[in-house]
Amino acid sequence: MELKTDYKDAMYDGQRRYRLIPNEDGTYSLPDETTYTQKGDKFGANDINVTNKAINQINHVTEVTLTAAGWSSSVPYTQTVNVSGLTETDRPTVSLYLPDGITVVDLDLQNKAYDCVNRAVSGNGNITVYCYKKKPAVDFQIQMKGV
Repeated sequence: MELKTDYKDAMYDGQRRYRLIPNEDGTYSLPDETTYTQKGDKFGANDINVTNKAINQINHVTEVTLTAAGWSSSVPYTQTVNVSGLTETDRPTVSLYLPDGITVVDLDLQNKAYDCVNRAVSGNGNITVYCYKKKPAVDFQIQMKGV
């Protein structure tokens, strides 16, 4: 989704002008009578909600597990995992996820497994990970920022 990036401020010469019109109930209406040299864009609740949703998505991180048994049997080795909310137009940043308390031995195994990953492609509700040379030998997790 592309966010609007061409908002314009209202521009006018001098001061803004309003017409004071009495209403039947004793109140007044103030229609804007300013002569504008450029009409401005409105920025409302829908605009800020879309903007905030996009910012929240950029900052959100999702972890998924890739299992050693889940890889396809031929090159390129692929594994597709479900990722709620992911769309095929999303381009999340993918990296190795290391849990708290990981041992040095497990760290080496996780790094070797992740080093096999060459590519990740977003789908609607899933991500497909590709390994072109070697199939990972252990389960490991990836994290995706921007999902």
